[in-house]
Amino acid sequence: MSVLFRVELYVDEIEQSIQFYENIIGLELSGRNDRCGRFNYDCFSLLLTAKSSLEDDHYFNKKANSNIKGNGFELIIVVNKLEDVYQRCLDASYLIEVDTETYPWGMRGFKIADPDGYFLRITSK
Repeated sequence: MSVLFRVELYVDEIEQSIQFYENIIGLELSGRNDRCGRFNYDCFSLLLTAKSSLEDDHYFNKKANSNIKGNGFELIIVVNKLEDVYQRCLDASYLIEVDTETYPWGMRGFKIADPDGYFLRITSK
């Protein structure tokens, strides 16, 4: 059985978000147009879609309209070189929400919010 996981984040500025995930986090852009960008890895896709593309009657505009993006949601991204990603975040003046720590299961990581406020945990392999 083949399974594919997709996460779609609706963002305010599509170009800024694509640049963040590509240049700061280090994900490889798989495809894009003027409204969205897609990052693929194995059986996972991260879709970034411009919030402006939502119709006025879209359920996000009715039920999930909040200033706090993804409350209770944490996207975990596993990277090869944690320190490199951490340094790129610092160099680009992104606020580190939780500094690098070692988790009880042996992995290391830090937490940051993306340009739209979605909470990310960046961890080592």
